[in-house]
Amino acid sequence: MSEDGEMTIGERDIEFRAMLPGVAREIADTWRYPAPYDFYDANSDLDDYHEFVDSRRWPEFFYGAYVDDELIGFFLMDVSGVQPEISLGMRPDLTGHGLGHAFVDACISQALLDLGSERTLGLTVASFNQRAIRVYEAVGFVKTRSFVQTTNGGSFPFVEMIREGHAEPK
Repeated sequence: MSEDGEMTIGERDIEFRAMLPGVAREIADTWRYPAPYDFYDANSDLDDYHEFVDSRRWPEFFYGAYVDDELIGFFLMDVSGVQPEISLGMRPDLTGHGLGHAFVDACISQALLDLGSERTLGLTVASFNQRAIRVYEAVGFVKTRSFVQTTNGGSFPFVEMIREGHAEPK
């Protein structure tokens, strides 16, 4: 934190540590986003909640993200499909303050460290989340398709995006 209490991550290193069950439970039980981003609260979908807190259901790569030993987010990669699929989230009080680009860059760098620079990465994002889509596009993701996904007690439009493996974080 800076002297005025503002978190700055652009000039600081983000450290990724293997996710721990207590940290996952803290995120799932206490992180609450303002509307309309409360769509991403872990308790919005019971199955998603259990997948997040049950270490037996975690993908091979699941991290807590820290700056100066302070938890600022999470990052995971599912490598079971054709291409690695990433998911990430920042602590609610840090979203909407221009920190997303640096956070997503750090996540991409971790992915490249884990998997190699030639891997194409994929992700999905709710279509309404234009704020996140703009950040993903700024770091090299492109929209590949739109689809409807059943989650959170309903069916919602989503966007699939990919980032070619040869692109370096911006």
